[in-house]
Amino acid sequence: MSRFTFQQDSEDNTGGVDQLPSRLKDHDQWLVTQGKKPVAPSKGWQKSVNLLTFTEARDKAEQLGGEVAFVFTESGPLVGFDLDDVRLDGEFTDEALGIVRRLDSYTEVSSSGTGLHVLAEGNHSDDHKHRGDLSEAGHLEVYDESRYFVLTGDVYDGFTSVESRPTVVREVQEAHLPEDREFSFTGQQKPVREQEFDGGQTDATPEQVRRTIRACVKHSEWDVDREALRLWQGSDEGRPSASEADMAFVKQLYYWCEGDQQLMDGCFRASGRMRPKWDEVHSSDGATYGEMTIRKVCRSNSETFGGSYVERG
Repeated sequence: MSRFTFQQDSEDNTGGVDQLPSRLKDHDQWLVTQGKKPVAPSKGWQKSVNLLTFTEARDKAEQLGGEVAFVFTESGPLVGFDLDDVRLDGEFTDEALGIVRRLDSYTEVSSSGTGLHVLAEGNHSDDHKHRGDLSEAGHLEVYDESRYFVLTGDVYDGFTSVESRPTVVREVQEAHLPEDREFSFTGQQKPVREQEFDGGQTDATPEQVRRTIRACVKHSEWDVDREALRLWQGSDEGRPSASEADMAFVKQLYYWCEGDQQLMDGCFRASGRMRPKWDEVHSSDGATYGEMTIRKVCRSNSETFGGSYVERG
């Protein structure tokens, strides 16, 4: 994942999108919304290649009478905390302000005036859900990809700079978000192949999965099938990074492996994408890069292959 070099933002960032921190504006992760709905681009904004520079988004927003929004991407380094409906009797709750002060990073008042946005360097915890109710009022949502925040530039209490807070980001999620146990892994600090996996239990082998995809390619014109083979061979074509290509491949594997996590792992290891990074620990809880990738896909995908696997090529 890319990292920022340190840069102190100006302390006069006190309002308006032109005064947003440079550490946000330097990333080409922007779109334009109207009524919080994407209009530029209106579709395909989940793909980094379709996103705008800040200047493009600002100018387009002025033309359309819209708003600029920052998009969180899988390859980007930022995570967003959305504290919604946390203002009571004209004051933000102590609980919400406690979260803001603990994160100690760029914070702004949302367009409704009743919420707060905090953006920091870090990741959403795969062990926790994206949304949790707060005890005093409102709720907290946390995202690091496939979501966007409509930004106001209305800085709260001098929190003008985007800071690197990976440890605190995780601690805040542990304190305020429910755990997500639906696709939990066991046996911490073990490679994925040694885990006990949830999900479907198919009798297919990685080779049978590969043969099945090839057979479908021969008898159809589905681009998604051809992409699966290209990714299997190790190609990063059309993807900004190897990590994004890995994620795209694992999403394909979820479909073709019928959600069987053990088979997904086996297919990845049998593919041209396999490299030492797959078994490297990438989380403070001991989860490997492979575990985290499979876990993230299993939480968001649902459609699976319903046919028969090809026995021989």
